[in-house]
Amino acid sequence: MPDKHPWILYSIIVLGILWLASVTVYLMRRHAITSKIWLDIAMLVWPLCLLDEVIALTNGPLTIFYGATDWVPVLLMALYYRALKPMLVARRSRTRFLIWIPVLLCMLIQLPFAFSGLAEKHMIIETTPVGHPLDFWPVYVSAMVSGFAVLVISLLMTELVQKYHKHLPDQVVSPARFRLQWLAGALGSTVGLTMIGILLVTAVTFGFLHIVAWQTGLDLVVATVMLAIFYLLTVPQRTSPCVLDYHMMEEATAGQDDMRRALSQAWRVISRYPAASIRTLTISEVAEKAQVDATTLALAARLLEKQSFSEFAIASQSTSHGEKPGHQDD
Repeated sequence: MPDKHPWILYSIIVLGILWLASVTVYLMRRHAITSKIWLDIAMLVWPLCLLDEVIALTNGPLTIFYGATDWVPVLLMALYYRALKPMLVARRSRTRFLIWIPVLLCMLIQLPFAFSGLAEKHMIIETTPVGHPLDFWPVYVSAMVSGFAVLVISLLMTELVQKYHKHLPDQVVSPARFRLQWLAGALGSTVGLTMIGILLVTAVTFGFLHIVAWQTGLDLVVATVMLAIFYLLTVPQRTSPCVLDYHMMEEATAGQDDMRRALSQAWRVISRYPAASIRTLTISEVAEKAQVDATTLALAARLLEKQSFSEFAIASQSTSHGEKPGHQDD
């Protein structure tokens, strides 16, 4: 085993220990997690993030598999997206299968280098490519496309969390009880680190930077980020999957009669709730009992009462023994 970069071996050992610890914690919490299947797959796939570095250190018969796993971070991000979405969105998307397209694309782009000869792979391991884009294009293109794919899925996950937090007051009485902890910051950091990685690969491709171990550095950073997101997704969190139609909420269009009826019916339902349980109330419960559309009710509170559902519910509870909210007097 080469001794010139012992920090690589130490980093792999540390990450391996952290992975085992994360797996142990996940298995203990697994019963409380809704999207188990996606995290089960991610748990098993994550070690492949370090396969290239293990092969480079051992330099043995496994060299034939070197350079065949650049798509793994993209697969992990797709799995994380599928695990996260049911926690935040109740509606099933017709386009949910599109998330796998970047994974397939990265696998196809990986093929030229994955099936290259052993001599070429030994050369890449011994002398990390810097510059000469025409000679090493399979390495650069694979790293670049994988980076962009991870960036796109990271942005999709970040947008998912931001929309969920933005509309929390429109669907629950106590938004603070249902906010995601830590994950939004981790996804934002992932976006930033991915952009830096893409810029680094670009600079190395055209010889602007001469960084000897840029591939190793990227592999270790990516593996760390993927493991951190995996761990955060295993942390039990109280969420309220959104039943609202985001498109309708952004358009803010609904029939006046429908909105007035929704508010009237909702007021009758909320006014019967005991004050002690009002904090746990969600718009889906109210809409179901009032037999109205949840998105129409949320828009009615916004447009007619100039309140979020949270504020409307609290106001309705406080006036349950008096008059109905002002929209009834119109």
